[in-house]
Amino acid sequence: LALALATVMLSLIFRGRTLGDPRLASLKKLAWAWSLENALLAITVYHRLLIYIGFNGMTRMRVVGLLGITCVVVGFTLVIWKIKFHKRFLWLIRRQFWTVAAAVFVYAILPVDMLVHSYNVRRILAGDPAPTVQISVHPITNDGYLVLTPLLESDNEIIREGIRAMLAEKRDELEISSRLRRTAGWTAYQISDHRLEQHLQELSTQLESMSDDDHLEAAQERFYEYTYQWY
Repeated sequence: LALALATVMLSLIFRGRTLGDPRLASLKKLAWAWSLENALLAITVYHRLLIYIGFNGMTRMRVVGLLGITCVVVGFTLVIWKIKFHKRFLWLIRRQFWTVAAAVFVYAILPVDMLVHSYNVRRILAGDPAPTVQISVHPITNDGYLVLTPLLESDNEIIREGIRAMLAEKRDELEISSRLRRTAGWTAYQISDHRLEQHLQELSTQLESMSDDDHLEAAQERFYEYTYQWY
């Protein structure tokens, strides 16, 4: 918020009659000092996000946070460029909109859950169980489920059985939705559903132990209670 406000304030200050004021050089020096402070602020915000990620893994919102702060930093850099090279206010507004549009586009085309949980799975398999909380408490898209299967080989029984229960439950959901899609026709076809369903069918022998509902629910409950310590 402070970075965004600084961007707006500097944009409004360095325009119109201010650019012809004889005290402009002194004002620019103050602007450079403020810009340096805001650069340090941006570094601390990135650092804070990395602390959160280091504590218990990646989430979609942390991806949004990284893109958002990057967007603000780029916007602030554009303001400095405008001041230094005497660009017009309209030039700045256009490029600010381009920056926001680029961030939205990047988020829209990225397989966010796949990237997020690939990172989390790598950390878990490396011996850091904290990111399991992001698997346990947040909804996961189909591309995210695809990268969870290596955890079936985890040394931690609670994690291994919890993931097995999650995948078995998802397989059952996909089988039901697959039957509904067949009655609805080709317009209901989703390639992500089809890919994940095929993948889980290949793992059917590993998921067989979760055919009993009581066993499945017990494994999920243990997994949730275990992971919640890192919430």
